[in-house]
Amino acid sequence: MPWENIGKFLERFSNFKPTKGFVQDEAAMAIEKVLNLKISSDDIEWRGGVIYIKIKNPALKNEIFLKKEKIMEILK
Repeated sequence: MPWENIGKFLERFSNFKPTKGFVQDEAAMAIEKVLNLKISSDDIEWRGGVIYIKIKNPALKNEIFLKKEKIMEILK
């Protein structure tokens, strides 16, 4: 059946994952949208599907944590 062949063809594309740089840039953009705060993508690290924020300012980290739900909505 032709649909089975198409399904097998499309399976190749189901394993694509975004690049590390793309995730960092998108996270920086989402933080900027929610907090009106420009953050460098160098301050963001993506390991094992988890985004880590490498900012020294604890007040800023706390603000990002409090707005985490809105930031995650943008990233979805």
